[in-house]
Amino acid sequence: MAIEVISFDADGTLVDTNFTDTVWFEGIPKLYAERWGVPFEKSLKIVKREYERIGPERIEWYDLDYWIKKFSLSGKTKLLEGYSDRARLYPEVRSVTKKLFKEYNIVIASASSKVFLDLEMRKTGIRKYFTRVFSSISDFGTIGKSTDFFRHVCEEMKIQPSELLHVGDRRDHDFTIPRKLGIRAVLLDREGKMSGKWVIHDLKGIYKFL
Repeated sequence: MAIEVISFDADGTLVDTNFTDTVWFEGIPKLYAERWGVPFEKSLKIVKREYERIGPERIEWYDLDYWIKKFSLSGKTKLLEGYSDRARLYPEVRSVTKKLFKEYNIVIASASSKVFLDLEMRKTGIRKYFTRVFSSISDFGTIGKSTDFFRHVCEEMKIQPSELLHVGDRRDHDFTIPRKLGIRAVLLDREGKMSGKWVIHDLKGIYKFL
């Protein structure tokens, strides 16, 4: 079957991780320091320790509202907007998505929270090119991308798995798992460490699969 929909991972694929990393490791500790009157260095240690206690195996680890409440903080909107200028596209993303938008339905299929995705897409100006934004955490309350997640994307877009081309930078979540469903997954390796038929080093590489 021909490709009808192209899905992209977000962080590490369309945008770098500078925005999200700064929110977690500068923004939250800074608010904590101001709220509880401690030096930033001490605040950062406290916040990191609490992150580690929860760990990435629990959904709370990814939930900004959870941490705002846990640390008795306020100003989530100001926090996100204050660092939103750090949401940056990789160099070729705008031209590639603008071109694909004319011929395909393109969507976001990400493990990130929509709190971050919505702002990243809006601030970088590429939201208009995407038909839908799917988040495993926000839409399903699950960590990472599973076969059920990709199956849902296909159902929502009313296509068969073989009609979806997915692109992402995680071998497990963006390549191995979608391929189990028959999705034509492509692995993005921006560092150029891998090679192979289904490996590309920037998004322009997907044209050969279309």
